[in-house]
Amino acid sequence: MKRVWAALVLFAAAIALCAAGWGQTVRHTNRVCAVLSQAQACAAREDAAGARAQSEQALAAWQRAHDVLCTFLPHARLESVSQTLAALPALAQSGGLGQFSGECARGISQLQALQQEEAPHLQNIL
Repeated sequence: MKRVWAALVLFAAAIALCAAGWGQTVRHTNRVCAVLSQAQACAAREDAAGARAQSEQALAAWQRAHDVLCTFLPHARLESVSQTLAALPALAQSGGLGQFSGECARGISQLQALQQEEAPHLQNIL
């Protein structure tokens, strides 16, 4: 009987850890998506300085989030987002705001896919 209780405790701990990981993923990716949306808005207004500032803010937020998310997620999936976000300040500075906006959309798409892949849906569990 003690083994059953130990198994139940371990199962509950695993569920709690998974829920915490998903919560952290949602919180951090939503924060970075919001900043990227602001950067896209700056690009749409032809505000290169604002777009660069927002992209640097998004990169800084992602770097803070990366430290937490690498606990729960494989590094390969996080690195593709890191590479996308790292290119944004240079794009904004060079004046390619159309390409900058496209890269912002790509980053948002990658972050949303990361959320969907980690969501506790039946297709993700099986």
